[in-house]
Amino acid sequence: MSFLKDRIAKNQQTHEKGYVSFTEEDLNEAKVNNQANEEAYCLLDAAMTTSSHLTEEDKKGETVLIDDVYPCTEAECDEMDDLLNKAEKAAKDPNDSFFKERLNELRDIVAWSREKHWTFQWSLIGGCVLSIFGFMWLRNDAKSDAAVQERELQQVENWVQQDTTVAYEVCPDEWQNESLESANAHKAARLANTKSRIKSTQSSIAYYQACLDTCTNKDLKKSYKESLKKNEKKLKDYEDLYEEINDMKFKAYQKMIIAEEKADTKQANKHAAWMWFFLVYVIILIPAYIYYSHQYGYNITRHRTETKVLGGIQKVGFAIASFFLGTGLAMSLLPDVEVTTIYSDGSSTKHTEADSGNFIIIALKAILIFIGLIIFAAVSVFIMTYVTVMAIKRKYDWSKVTAVATAATQKAMDKVKESGIADKAIEAAKNVADKATEAAKGAADKVQEKIQEKKQEKENK
Repeated sequence: MSFLKDRIAKNQQTHEKGYVSFTEEDLNEAKVNNQANEEAYCLLDAAMTTSSHLTEEDKKGETVLIDDVYPCTEAECDEMDDLLNKAEKAAKDPNDSFFKERLNELRDIVAWSREKHWTFQWSLIGGCVLSIFGFMWLRNDAKSDAAVQERELQQVENWVQQDTTVAYEVCPDEWQNESLESANAHKAARLANTKSRIKSTQSSIAYYQACLDTCTNKDLKKSYKESLKKNEKKLKDYEDLYEEINDMKFKAYQKMIIAEEKADTKQANKHAAWMWFFLVYVIILIPAYIYYSHQYGYNITRHRTETKVLGGIQKVGFAIASFFLGTGLAMSLLPDVEVTTIYSDGSSTKHTEADSGNFIIIALKAILIFIGLIIFAAVSVFIMTYVTVMAIKRKYDWSKVTAVATAATQKAMDKVKESGIADKAIEAAKNVADKATEAAKGAADKVQEKIQEKKQEKENK
């Protein structure tokens, strides 16, 4: 038994998991065997049922889980401590080693419950640090994209005035890069790309028309007709777009491209801002997670089920990440392959090459490792975020904050009500609605009068 006690003292995690080296049946048996300490054993049994995890039904039945011995609040620690002190005083047989060991073990549980313990995990912090490097890279990449967009916008704004039109017949239909060097070059490329879409849509129309001509299935025919109709509409839109772009003068075309570049620049800056936000968030998350992971033992007990669920999520997530990482790294150990080289004179030579050096293998290996690292980092950030948020929620009395916010909102509403602003707004809205109703009624009456006049004219004829 002393070995079990040493295990409890040296391995704090046994407490976190709700470890107890004996059961109520053990106490009942000891009580029968040692009548002198019967009252003391009864008090030990009572101390084991102070936790709020136990319902009255649990206490009366035989389905009590042994980890429910642990107290969940400071008050329960006090109650359990008091019962243990009474049990120690009630013990008549000072030589009962089993009683002493059980008493000390329960005292150790109470002492652990009263103390604060660090519960953070280095593996999660490692995943979060990995996320920081990832977001730093993404932010730098986003900043570079934003800078490129800024330069492109400036380039379009500095275009020299040029006006050109490209007849559809001479316009190429190969897809081209829309160069920003000049308005003419950009416009010509835009027209060529629009014509490329026209040609592609025309091919689709010809395909669906041919399918429709030979199809005998009713459902397929309906599907082909719908696809044909959609492509005909697309063709009309592309043809109109070609004419619209071709007819644009320099100022109008430049204005359109500037609007496009501004939208892209705004999106790039927004993306960079989000990357900066996530980077700062993850940096702040690490110390917050560590700080709020220093909690009392009874808090650990109270939320042990939640911890088990999170542990399951972490285990599954890390297992998947390990699979991808392990597979990617294992591809470096692929066996060599024999390659035969045949020369023009008919001779040949054989040599071996590492299959892991194949370009496709290298790319696949990098992708697998990358996916594994993303999963590892994502699971770490998710669990750390959840743990930190829940710890903040439980640490402070948010009911006071809610009460203050509710009172401030009610006070503001009362002031608005007293000032009559709300009543005036309602009255104004009512007046607008009445006027709209009257106008609509007047218009309807006029339409009705015209209908009656036309009827009368027909009758007269």
